[in-house]
Amino acid sequence: MLRRKQVLLTEPEIRQSIKRAHAAFPSFRDWEHNNEINDAYSGFSLWGEFVPDPDEPMPRSYFITFDTYEATWTGHLTIGKHCYFWSSADCGDAHLLDTSRCPTLEDAITSLKKRVADLFAALSGRAAERGGAAGGGG
Repeated sequence: MLRRKQVLLTEPEIRQSIKRAHAAFPSFRDWEHNNEINDAYSGFSLWGEFVPDPDEPMPRSYFITFDTYEATWTGHLTIGKHCYFWSSADCGDAHLLDTSRCPTLEDAITSLKKRVADLFAALSGRAAERGGAAGGGG
């Protein structure tokens, strides 16, 4: 039987990870984390929230989440709630973008930023102006 390596961070590593994620996504606030293995998390996870219009009667919340699994990092952009095992579109939250597994938090940040940029370029029409996004069809 293969034994999975779960990743938990030390307090200095947690502080550094949150600092780095916040620096990469400064519009996202209220950074929180989980550093337990339980029914909702496979190890360390951190997330920040962005509310574009907090004065709306029912404001939307977007989340950037980075989590660990088997000594790798994955980045996620979600709406409604941060990414964890029990996120559910049935409850109003959804995954918008995910990265592949990355060896470091830095790589996961870079990968997620690229995926976000590619998505918004496609939505704004800039991808078509540049000749289309890689893998895009017409």
